[in-house]
Amino acid sequence: MDNRITDVTSRRVIDIAIGILVGLRGCTERQAFDELVAVVNETGLGIGRVAGGLVALAGGSPTGEHAEADAAWGELVGGARRVPTA
Repeated sequence: MDNRITDVTSRRVIDIAIGILVGLRGCTERQAFDELVAVVNETGLGIGRVAGGLVALAGGSPTGEHAEADAAWGELVGGARRVPTA
């Protein structure tokens, strides 16, 4: 696979993950990115994988591969799903 395609895809996933954190935490994009980096530093995983895990978690389709994202944001995402809309 062309590395440019992978880079663009990873960047999109990172941007989506940042948007999820901004929406759920009400923080700035910089704060959201810093939070992603903190999880990267804690887990030793790449930022694309951490961001992908958050996106999968928020989308309701996490797998065992996304355990780190669930540990970092499971309560946050789960709490957002329990908020009544009416």
